[in-house]
Formats: sequence, C-alpha cells, structure tokens
Amino acid sequence: MNKMVFTLILLTLSGCAGFYQPIPKDYNGETSIINDSYTNKERTKAHYFILYKIDDKYVENSWGNTRKFNQGRGMRFTPNITSRKVMPREQKFTFQGLVFFPTDAQALFGDNMIITKDFVFTPKANETYTIRGKLEKSGSSVWLENSAGEVVEGSSSKVND
Repeated sequence: MNKMVFTLILLTLSGCAGFYQPIPKDYNGETSIINDSYTNKERTKAHYFILYKIDDKYVENSWGNTRKFNQGRGMRFTPNITSRKVMPREQKFTFQGLVFFPTDAQALFGDNMIITKDFVFTPKANETYTIRGKLEKSGSSVWLENSAGEVVEGSSSKVND
C-alpha cells in the first residue's frame, strides 16, 4: 500500500512540474507510437498499464490524465487513454501496471497492486505499440505488444508477491 500512496502523491505533484517531451519541437524525422491501456474496468476502478518514464524522465500518462479529467466526479470516471510519439532509437522505457481509483479514499484503502518494469529497446519507425498487463494478487505482469499483438522480445515481466 505504501508504494501506491507514494505513486499517487508523485503523480499528483508531477502535474505541477511539466512532463518530459520525448519528441523535440524541431524534430521532423520518423517516429513510433506507444499507447497506454486499461482492463477490468468496473464502476469504481480499473487496471491501468502505462508508460511511466522514458530514460528516467516522467512522461504524461493515462493514469494521471484520467485522474485530472475526472476530478470532481466522485466515484464515477471515464478512462482517458494517452498515446505518445517517441523517437525510433534505443531508450529505457519504464512501464507500470497499477489500479486506478477515482477518489483518494479508495486509493488509500483499496486493493492496490503495482508493478514497475524497465525495458531498454529501440522502437521501429512507424510502428505502434501498446502496453498491456495483468494485475493479480498471485502475480502481476506488464509487457509491450506491437501492432500485430505480438509481445516485444524481452518486455514481459511477472512478479509474484
């Protein structure tokens, strides 16, 4: 639970600072796209799989955007999924799988599961990737899939608690 509270605070505070922009403003070359995703949406929670950092720098993500865009709606929420362009060069990507709760009270007392995975790879130009995963008490995993739904080599991670 401490990890989830820390992550919640960090994501909330990081909205005040600006996020790393993976594509420089003057860059006109080829790019790739990495999409966040969610599963198991219920009325008051969902499992999110996000790109959390690139080269150890925080990037805008779906968990934070969903929280921001649904503020003031109580326990109701609509997912806000983030896609971002990245350069097709070797980089370190940090993925996270975590539970989204629309209120702070739910986050503090809810069943928080979180997994973080670092993955170094070179995205292919003009390819679209999606972060996928599974959050379970018996073990959680997070991985990256290409546009054909194939797991990108080396990106799978499973953690048993």
